[in-house]
Amino acid sequence: MILKKCMDTLPPTIEECHQGLRLLLNKLADLSQRFEDIETENKKLKIEITQLKERLNSNSSNSSLPPSKSHKKKKNNRQSSGKKSGGQPGHKGHYRALLPSEQVDSIENCLLPKDCLCGGKVNPSSDCVRHQVYELPILKLRITEYQLQKGCCENCGEKQIASLPVGVTWGITGPRLTGFMSDLVTQYGLSRREQRSFLKEHFQFHISLGTVFNKQKIVNAAMEEPVLGLLPIVKGSRSVHADETGHNRDGKNHWMWGLISNTAAYFSIHPSRGKKVLRLMMSDFKHILISDRYAAYNIFESSKRQVCWAHLKRDFTKLSEKEDKIIARIGKGLLEHESHLFKIWHEYRAEKITRDELLQQVEPIRQCVGELLEQGSYTDPVLRVVRFCKNLLENFNALWTFIEIDGVEPTNNHAERGLRPLVIWRKKYFCTRSDYGTEYVARSASINMTCKMQKKSPFNFLCMLLQNHFSGINTSALAIMA
Repeated sequence: MILKKCMDTLPPTIEECHQGLRLLLNKLADLSQRFEDIETENKKLKIEITQLKERLNSNSSNSSLPPSKSHKKKKNNRQSSGKKSGGQPGHKGHYRALLPSEQVDSIENCLLPKDCLCGGKVNPSSDCVRHQVYELPILKLRITEYQLQKGCCENCGEKQIASLPVGVTWGITGPRLTGFMSDLVTQYGLSRREQRSFLKEHFQFHISLGTVFNKQKIVNAAMEEPVLGLLPIVKGSRSVHADETGHNRDGKNHWMWGLISNTAAYFSIHPSRGKKVLRLMMSDFKHILISDRYAAYNIFESSKRQVCWAHLKRDFTKLSEKEDKIIARIGKGLLEHESHLFKIWHEYRAEKITRDELLQQVEPIRQCVGELLEQGSYTDPVLRVVRFCKNLLENFNALWTFIEIDGVEPTNNHAERGLRPLVIWRKKYFCTRSDYGTEYVARSASINMTCKMQKKSPFNFLCMLLQNHFSGINTSALAIMA
């Protein structure tokens, strides 16, 4: 019955049968092409899902995201001790030492009553209990009036007026108050309007917003020469940390570049993040540059660079979290060698091993890291691991400069710490809107950080700088280093 039913449905002629077969084959070809298209699209979607998962799982430990933008919170695995918070019984207390009596501003004698509550007479002893209280005095600005004598020449009749003393200008504020106003903005993060409110509240000093900006222009001009002199000092160091961060200049993207040595810092804002800025600032640099893997730093030879291992640790962590088992294995292996490397490095820093022993113990780690990166360079290019591994292999010598040369750090944390105050400042002020404002931000940061590294007061240096500027005396960058 089935055969008869099939025979009934067959075409009556051979030509119609062939035509039906051709139609069937065309449909099969279309279905096959659709299947291939679906498979291709499925692969693309899988890759996209994987990338989105990686972006979702990105945090400060496996990417360049700052901790404030990290969605992943670290779990506190520490078990509770069951004790109350705060100082524990037996904890050694810390107390402020009393100043010598001759160093206090005033002494108040507190006398005993003549009679006790029981009716007896109180006999005071020669000893006393000393207690010192710190109090803020009433703040008041010191106002000096300069009365300039006027006269007339009896010979030619020309009118004369006396000159102001050296270091005194026709401005309403002196060098210390001008420096203090600048400090409120650059070091303590007050806005210009908040600065006006502060001066009015605590010093009863009323000043217009326009005057605040004019005073910043004066400070900016005074800082020009010493800040320009900081760049040669930085480049003369045995190693320099370099980093950059975004800066908004009147709605346009600019970049704050930081070049920091162990004794000085130089910051500068440019409209470009490219190699031309580095060539402009560091063309004659002949020592070791410590930085991240940003491509602009490739203008320096690997033998003259140190790649930041803190950034590498985050990259290795990201590899270890990949869904691909081979790449995850490579990432975990790189993390193990990174951990072992820094254990050895800390032993060297603690002077437990010598430089020769350090070189000897690091050599096997160096070989293993190279082999793992070589393996990663042969993985699927779609997974974006090949380019990372090949880039590290091209700059492989730059990973180990700190092992071979004294004074070179394995991380770029020094530069990142230097830029952090500027990042916080940017989040509050959003942008600069003028050339002098942009220069003012960079120059203030250069002086503040350099003074702190020199263990000097930025405020005192700024006051001295403004005093010299008002007196017409040039101040060089060496004044900070002296």
